[in-house]
Amino acid sequence: MHRLFRGDGKVFIVAMDHGAYGIVDGLENMGETINLVSKAGADAVMMNVGILKNYVSEIAGRVALVATTEYDENSVMEALKADAVAVKTTYLGVVPPDDALKEKIKRVALKCGELGIPYMAEYLPMDPDGNPAFEPDIVKKAARILAELGADIVKTVYTGSRETFRRVVEACPVPIVIAGGPKIGDDESLIRMVRESIDSGAKGVAIGRNIWQHRAAKKIVAAIKGLVHEDMDVKEALETIK
Repeated sequence: MHRLFRGDGKVFIVAMDHGAYGIVDGLENMGETINLVSKAGADAVMMNVGILKNYVSEIAGRVALVATTEYDENSVMEALKADAVAVKTTYLGVVPPDDALKEKIKRVALKCGELGIPYMAEYLPMDPDGNPAFEPDIVKKAARILAELGADIVKTVYTGSRETFRRVVEACPVPIVIAGGPKIGDDESLIRMVRESIDSGAKGVAIGRNIWQHRAAKKIVAAIKGLVHEDMDVKEALETIK
């Protein structure tokens, strides 16, 4: 865990694992984006395990790597070979997951434990109609399930307020990192989400398109770094972006 989290126990990850669904604006040149965010102060990048070998020189010694993998042991081994500091799997769906998925999560957790690499499990709750679910009780349940199944770190959504998210954190015995979610239209909403989540006990953020699709990506990285690691307030962070 010490290779991912800083001495203050927090981490700022730039998520770049969206390309498995096709070419995404802002990720056309992955090497360029890695260089930008690492120089601007991100602690880690999150990338699909299959593409890692193409960016070893951009990553090595400059920024930590979280490898997004499938639910299988071979993917975990590939992540370890690439010197990833953590493995991450993703699930979008209803809460709770079915028994088959629970078993897959357990197997990944056990393999990561055997190999000594932290396991970050991402759970993005959905309602029965396939829409994102942000209800605190649902998010709290999702986070706790992942911890019970062996995740070392949970990545999930912010519930919209300090009070409700604090309940999520209190019910989860492992560190929680919040997801950036869909593109946010204004800087203040993004900055407030990060500030409030950290204030509520989140141990970091993993944000993607709201960074590399931002009009001033280098500045937004600096602002989020300040929020996560330097106790910067909302006003100061917004000034950083100007």
